[in-house]
Amino acid sequence: MTPLLKTAAAVAASVFLLGACATGTPYQRPDAAMPGQWSTAGSNDASLRTAAAKSDVSTDWWKQFGSAELDRLMVQAVAANHDLAAAISRIAQARAAAGIVDANRSPSIDVAGSAARTRSNQSPIGSTSAGTQSSQLSATVAYELDLWGGRAAASDAARARVDYSVYDRDAVVLLTQAEVASNYFRALAAKDRLAIAGQNLEAARSVLSLVELRYGKGADSGLELSQQRTSVLNIEAQIPQLEQELRAAQTALAVLLGQAPQGFAIEGESLASLRLPALAAYQPAALLERRPDIRRAEASLQAAHADIGAARAALYPNLRLSATAVAGGVLTSGSSLASSLAASFAQTLFDGGRLRGQVLQSEARRAELIEQYLQSVLTGLKEVQDSLDAAAFGETRRSLLARAASESQEAYRIANVRYKSGSQDLLTLLDSQRTRLQAEDSRVQADLARFSAAVNVYKALGGGWVGNGEG
Repeated sequence: MTPLLKTAAAVAASVFLLGACATGTPYQRPDAAMPGQWSTAGSNDASLRTAAAKSDVSTDWWKQFGSAELDRLMVQAVAANHDLAAAISRIAQARAAAGIVDANRSPSIDVAGSAARTRSNQSPIGSTSAGTQSSQLSATVAYELDLWGGRAAASDAARARVDYSVYDRDAVVLLTQAEVASNYFRALAAKDRLAIAGQNLEAARSVLSLVELRYGKGADSGLELSQQRTSVLNIEAQIPQLEQELRAAQTALAVLLGQAPQGFAIEGESLASLRLPALAAYQPAALLERRPDIRRAEASLQAAHADIGAARAALYPNLRLSATAVAGGVLTSGSSLASSLAASFAQTLFDGGRLRGQVLQSEARRAELIEQYLQSVLTGLKEVQDSLDAAAFGETRRSLLARAASESQEAYRIANVRYKSGSQDLLTLLDSQRTRLQAEDSRVQADLARFSAAVNVYKALGGGWVGNGEG
């Protein structure tokens, strides 16, 4: 074995021995105190516990509402939403950046060639000499040994940032799906409220016709006539607002689908055409794996942890090996070969504390991200608990408002009959008319709240995301 090869073998062996000197430490997930179970409240405590024991959130959770149109909207949103497309592009950027970092761990190979021809002005007259020719080809292989694990740590950080971008994409998908469902339900509720307002307006106009007839016969005064006209106008004034709410929900849907909002409209007509699914909640500890935003926060923390290893490695010496081979006369018949092996050593003796400051900065960044991760866990717990409570209390509220709407319809019917028979004044009829409209409108809003709460439960639980980290 030549001395050069012996030297190279010795240096290579030292890499394995110095591998134990890596400056990084294994990552450990921060300890987040997780409750053993969710608190349940309201009339459907038992149903929530039963559902939690029996089922899990499906990957296509929106199909539980039983709307083929909603299914189509979800497919369109995932395919065309611009925020989602931007998130996918960020994954490609992160992967490209990780590739660049990984490339720094590989040897570099440079090849160079040269050729020259010279003619001397001192050649004798009549000489046939064409001068001299020279040519050479050189190849250099250089490699910086990762003695302290700094480059490996940089690669770990880059891969963690790829994971971050993937989890970010998944979070955008979940948010987009939840917004599509919520705005679809808002649009259907607006149509229901418009239908109720239209029915009440028709009834109020019918009463107005009766009042006008009685006024013409002197049975009612101008006061009753003005009161009923006011009631009709108030109902009419609600319709433009409800139409605006319908249009706002539909334009929001269009944007989520990546479409221009002008002219977009849904086909569905009523919330009554949907079914409200039974809610299921897995154990709180599962949130750490099931919510993409929590996994995203942890990926950012993992990257910061790896950055500390890279910053610490920069405090230590670096060793660079290079091997060069030069072939001369490659374009002529005669050729020569020369080779060399070199090692260079570098260590920063004084930098005013720059490298040490980078370590401290990385450690402080990790401390910050630990707190952000723990806060994201608490936020997730709160969102699940709030959505479960909203679903539970919303069911109770909707039941009471449905009964109130039924009673108000009966009260209006009785008041209308009595007014027509002359046994009751118009003021009582107007009051029952107003109460009926408010009760029926509140019932629809309570229905919307139940559907919105169900969407929020699915979103808070991470939807059907399985956390595989694939892009």
